[in-house]
Amino acid sequence: MTKNTHSSTSILVNARVLGVPSNGQKRVAQEIINRLSDIELARPISASGARGHLWEQVTLPLRAKGRRLWSPSTSGPICHPNHIVTVHDIAFVDGPQWFSSSFARLYDFIVARHVSRASHIVVVSNFTRGRLIEHYGARPDRVTTISSGVTKQFHRRTNEAVHEAQMRLGIPACAYLVAFLGSDPRKNTGSIIRAWQAVSNLQPEAKLVTFGQASNLRVFSNVRIRTEDPTIINVGPISDDDLACLYSGAAGFVFPSLYEGFGLPVIEATACGCRVITSNVTSLPEVSPPDALLIDPSNNGELADAMVQVLGVEDTPLARQSRIAFSARFDWDLAATRYQQVFREYFS
Repeated sequence: MTKNTHSSTSILVNARVLGVPSNGQKRVAQEIINRLSDIELARPISASGARGHLWEQVTLPLRAKGRRLWSPSTSGPICHPNHIVTVHDIAFVDGPQWFSSSFARLYDFIVARHVSRASHIVVVSNFTRGRLIEHYGARPDRVTTISSGVTKQFHRRTNEAVHEAQMRLGIPACAYLVAFLGSDPRKNTGSIIRAWQAVSNLQPEAKLVTFGQASNLRVFSNVRIRTEDPTIINVGPISDDDLACLYSGAAGFVFPSLYEGFGLPVIEATACGCRVITSNVTSLPEVSPPDALLIDPSNNGELADAMVQVLGVEDTPLARQSRIAFSARFDWDLAATRYQQVFREYFS
């Protein structure tokens, strides 16, 4: 693969997202970039805040000078004439209460201009495609869905690897559910904790194992999360290998998100054979295996019932293999091939 070729025929990539803390959009960009050839990465000195936007709207288009430009993370120069943009979601429109008001207004403005001016728009789910068409009036033939993939670390692990990870992370030998813990209000962490309080009364030997870290509080509205229940084990930020072990040993993964543009954690857990409890809204039904328990994320009772069901019914090898087979449709190599097709068709 050729990177940073400085060729007039190469595709310039707006790599601003690679300079931000790890998140789903950064993972998507990095996985696709790793599989593209003849590209040049353009990186700002500072990726976040006003300086990052100023670089993106002024410095980057001056550097591009009409060249083919791909922006993989929703934002990008609004006046560049030869530009393909990947839009992950429009949560800033559908749920502005989850963001600072300045962030929501800015991104609404940027995406509206992309829809009317960009050479083409790529989205990560049919849900986001529909929202661009409904809200911004995007032409259906100018929006292409390319699903994300499963990163190679997410595969079912051996019993020995699972046991070693559990011992190292302080997880006792018991049934447990896995959930993401963070301050992003869209992840609905408060509902997980409230539902778990009811579940732990019925399943006192079971544990809820949470992972993750706080989101960018300059973007997200303030959310206070406390987990003082002794049946909750927070392992904090962990590696993808350890997370794959947690998924492989868990009774299920709990992800009652209020809003997703895609839902990488769902397909990553599924690729490890793990049962999934997730929401029946936004993109999540698209990426969930057939036996996933889809619940109303605003209904704590429904979420608790799903947790009890998963903890109370033993999983089977056949069901695990079925989930793993389902996850195979989400493939980074296939996604990169589809990006190359879009670039050939829509770049001038």
